[in-house]
Amino acid sequence: MKLRVSTREIEGVYQGSRWLKFQVLCAPEELRVLFRRIGFFSLFPLTGIVDGNPLSEEFFLSEYGSWIEELKSGVVPKERSLKKVLAASLTDDNEALWLQEIPDKGYLIKIARPVVQIQAHWFTYSSEDGVIRPMSMGFNSIFWGLQFSFPGIYQDAKTMEFKEAERGALFETLRLWVRDCTRATPFIVGEKRINAPIRLGKDCFSWIKRHPQLVSQGISVHGC
Repeated sequence: MKLRVSTREIEGVYQGSRWLKFQVLCAPEELRVLFRRIGFFSLFPLTGIVDGNPLSEEFFLSEYGSWIEELKSGVVPKERSLKKVLAASLTDDNEALWLQEIPDKGYLIKIARPVVQIQAHWFTYSSEDGVIRPMSMGFNSIFWGLQFSFPGIYQDAKTMEFKEAERGALFETLRLWVRDCTRATPFIVGEKRINAPIRLGKDCFSWIKRHPQLVSQGISVHGC
């Protein structure tokens, strides 16, 4: 199902803040569990010029699964491959999105009201202060799956009124899936244990010691 075509003059500009975030490295099978729990949803890319059609669940899982297989083989996924689904929206309300036409090229997908946003996720570890920083890019950044984010507050694109975002069934399903299928990651750097908020899928503990970027920086996961 395609989204409606509209203009910025009609739709206004959406903005969100006070983001609720989950950073998760999980197996594609675990991600499939999330999609099954949600039931009805659409995935739309949020970067680049597109044809306006949603991403299929199988395409998304296949792309994500290829990144995980590379990690398991000791290979860092190339950023070029990640760009195919680098940023996407996950929503059960297609009225929350619209299409801005780019003549003779395609469309840009715009947000009208809160959706769960998915991004490829990296983190960095600072040896100076011993802190792990999610969604941080740099020379030593470590690829760690996906970040799911949802605004706590948003500005209505038409009225400019600030509103509290309602955490509907989709967000609640996401939150419970994170609790049920992933664990907070206990990193070990040298002799120091660092408990980070970023999460690791239960099915990933068996191979995470082969993650090439963890290996190169002398970082391990407790018990693995």
